[in-house]
Amino acid sequence: MTGDIISKIKSRGYWFVNVRPLKFEKEKLKSLAECAELVKTCSVRLRGWPYPYVNANVIKSGVDWVQGEVDSGSYIEYWRMHQSGQFAHLFACREDWWKENSLFGGEHLKKIEPMSTLEVLMTLFTLTEIYEFAARLAEKKLFEEALNVTVELHGMKGRKLIFIEPFRTLFDEYVCAVNDLPRSLIISVEDVLGKAHELALDHAIWVFERFNWRSVRRDILQKDQEKLLQKR
Repeated sequence: MTGDIISKIKSRGYWFVNVRPLKFEKEKLKSLAECAELVKTCSVRLRGWPYPYVNANVIKSGVDWVQGEVDSGSYIEYWRMHQSGQFAHLFACREDWWKENSLFGGEHLKKIEPMSTLEVLMTLFTLTEIYEFAARLAEKKLFEEALNVTVELHGMKGRKLIFIEPFRTLFDEYVCAVNDLPRSLIISVEDVLGKAHELALDHAIWVFERFNWRSVRRDILQKDQEKLLQKR
């Protein structure tokens, strides 16, 4: 199943996330059970669906890693946690699967063509979950002084930004001219623990600027983010 789900994810737009310690230590996590428990404990649930999705019954083990996957409607993802403390996560752009799999939306989502859009709030919220997850790993002492966080968006060329919330709209078309949007940061443990949500907001604005949206209102997005975080 693993090869099939990776191929499916990469057949359309997708995210790739990698969070790791700066210093490689082969068995930083002493057992595979510890790897699985760490992902489960640090999983973030702000919107009903967790980040990442963890089903203890279907976690698979390798020589020095555990992995999980799911294929449910527009939620298609695969993750792996290594004993070295490296977490890798591959997941589909949900917008690209609404047309045939809008399980958690309305009929209007079925009108959105695959590979055509990136939803503003979903992007902000996903990045908020990613940085919150990294902060929770840091709370568990997985990192020493700093960590590397890499987030990549693939299959972006030709997409435009949209809102799916009623009565919210963009007054121009903001379209991405490049296919890949990779960003990699070295972040101190102090900053990820104290400023994870600011870092996520920074990253979201960075993405939107690559869609030529240069007049992003940070204060408005921050209020959207605060509403999300109140559900913690």
